[in-house]
Amino acid sequence: MDARFLWTPIQFATFGISPHVPQWGSEYKKALQKYFTRSMYVCGQGTSLPMADNSITLDETVKDAWGLPAICVTYRDHPDDLANQRFLVARSMEILEAANALDRWDFPVEEQNYGFHLLGTCRMGKDPKTSVINADHRTHDVPNLFRCDGSSFVTSGRGQPTETIQALAFRASDHITALAKKGEV
Repeated sequence: MDARFLWTPIQFATFGISPHVPQWGSEYKKALQKYFTRSMYVCGQGTSLPMADNSITLDETVKDAWGLPAICVTYRDHPDDLANQRFLVARSMEILEAANALDRWDFPVEEQNYGFHLLGTCRMGKDPKTSVINADHRTHDVPNLFRCDGSSFVTSGRGQPTETIQALAFRASDHITALAKKGEV
């Protein structure tokens, strides 16, 4: 969990201002001026546990501008993730209360229709029937295709995944170089 304030002025005015103040007019403008520099959010970082039904496929009917099949994303939150979110929201509210925040509110925990750092779509493993890439990040089905991103993560863990993705990419580049030297790519 962490406390932060990431909004630009327009984002704060659109999404971040308290629902307990007027949302238009002179009182709204006064609230924006007062609270923009006096606000913070307590955020709880969760995960997205894998679900067998979650997938990315090619749409059979929808085409892109070049006539190619569009992607179709099927995603549902794991029930444990939703329970974890409710737990983290409750702890966030407790922190704000203990800090004597003058105004506090939460948002309902609902199935998401967006994603932050959704990972784990291309499982790493030895068996091509249950995984997409091997330990060298090489795909099982396409010999010279390597996945060097967060799709092989088992879970998102905590924090931004960028440095871990970079480390995996450097590791994969070492494997690719070794395979190239042996004439295997």
